[in-house]
Formats: sequence, C-alpha cells, structure tokens
Amino acid sequence: MLRSQTRTHLLFLAPSLLLIFVFMVIPALFALYISFTNMALTGINALNYRLIGGRNYIKLLTDENFRHSLWLTLQYTAGTIAGQFVLGLTMALILNRRKVFGQPLLLALAILPMVIPAVIQALIWSSMLGAAEFGTLNRILGLVGLASVAWTRTLPLTSVLLVNFWNNSGFAMILFLAGLEGIPAEILESASIDGANGRQLLLQIKLPLIRYVILLWLLLNTIGCLNTFDLVYALTTGGPGNATEILGIYIYNSGFRYSELGYGSAVAMVLLVISLGIAYIYTRLMRVEL
Repeated sequence: MLRSQTRTHLLFLAPSLLLIFVFMVIPALFALYISFTNMALTGINALNYRLIGGRNYIKLLTDENFRHSLWLTLQYTAGTIAGQFVLGLTMALILNRRKVFGQPLLLALAILPMVIPAVIQALIWSSMLGAAEFGTLNRILGLVGLASVAWTRTLPLTSVLLVNFWNNSGFAMILFLAGLEGIPAEILESASIDGANGRQLLLQIKLPLIRYVILLWLLLNTIGCLNTFDLVYALTTGGPGNATEILGIYIYNSGFRYSELGYGSAVAMVLLVISLGIAYIYTRLMRVEL
C-alpha cells in the first residue's frame, strides 16, 4: 500500500520534476561547465573555446568590479529586508486588528504592486523619480518648499530600494498577516490579563510565535534580492556608472555586453553558491527550536 502511494505521488510530481530538470538543472550544469572555459559571445573563442581550469574564478577574486558588485548586492539585500520587514509587519499589525476602516481596500492596495511586471514598475517609477519638475516626487517636494532631487543620479541605490519597498512589502504583509491570524486569541488574552502591554505582546508573544513565518519570508526574500535583475536594470541599467551594478547586472554585462560568457558564468556560479549557502542556513534555523 505504501509503495503504491509512493508511486502515485511520484507520478504526479514527474511533470514538475522533469521541467525543473530540463529548465534549471541542465542549464546550471552547462553554466558550470562554461565557467571553466574561455567561451565568448563573439570572436575566435565563440566557436573554438577551450577549458582553462579555474582562471575565471581566480580572475574574479582579484576583480575590483566584482567586489564592488558583491558589496552593492549585500547592501541592496540588507536594505530591502530591513525596509520590507518594517513596512510589511506594520501593515500586517494594522490589518490584524478587527476594526480597521477600509480594511479590504488597504489589503488590495498593498497587494497591487505584486501583480505589476517589474519593467512596468520601473517605467512608472522613472516618471516618479524624474529630475527637476518632471518628476512626481520632486513636484511634491516643491509644494512644501523643498528643493528638487536628482534621485537616480545622486541617490541611486536609495532610489532602487524605495522602489523595491513599494514592490514587495505586500508579500511580507501577506505572510506576516497569515502568521498573526494563526495565533490563538486565548494566548493574547492571557498575556493581557497578566499585564502585558502592546510592546511586550509584540516582542515577547507575537514575533516568537510567527518566527517560522518570518524565517520563510527571509529565505524567499533574501534569495530573490540576491538574484534581482529586471527591476534594477530597467530602472537604472546599473548606473550612474556602476553605482547600482548589482551581481545580476554584473553577470549580464560580463556575459552579453563584454562577451565573456565563461567569466560571466563563473560569477553566476559564485552567486549560486552564496544563495545555496544562505538557503541552507535558513532551512537549518527553521528545523531547530529557537
């Protein structure tokens, strides 16, 4: 009976596993192979490439641009996680209260950015962050007597983070709200009777009880931030200069702009290892009793 159920489960999983193998595992293995070659997009090495061992990996260890992109990616990830955690948790706490006027509308507005494609979001925010009187944010600053700001030129990374806060805070809110809704009311009532105030309820009761939800969100959000490309590229193309050239854009530029497919694949493999390492840490934390 057990074997029959196992076969049935595998039968249902087979199409998904096949798609994962064809479109994820095989390309990843091929990229790993390319990372040990001098393959290029154009020139003599486009067809007559050869194995060069670990030269690409040695090169990236001494590449100042790679270290810069890695540092930018870490800043982008940390800033995104901090901002979206605060915004998402705040919205979840507000919507978790039973008597909130316009709760369905607030929920819809928080989720709306999630259904807008990243390129469309970048176009919308390019208008919002436009220089001088052409940008919506600068017009708002002008109404209160403040000078306009060239957002994507003087504050490029901050501008990208601002867009990403608006983009994905709704996802954090959904997960946190689901966790908060699952807390038994008896626990909160008992804590209130014992004299716990709102701050104590949040820090000592609610957050510990939804810690696994928070870890799940951290896992998904961290991996997503490390592999971000479309939103940042459509908004700033990595500029000005390389001020927002996170690893996703650096890999694209190395492989397709500068035609160094082998080197770009090596950087992609390093990013994959970093992502897998972080995923392993989070999954281990989710298995232990904190």
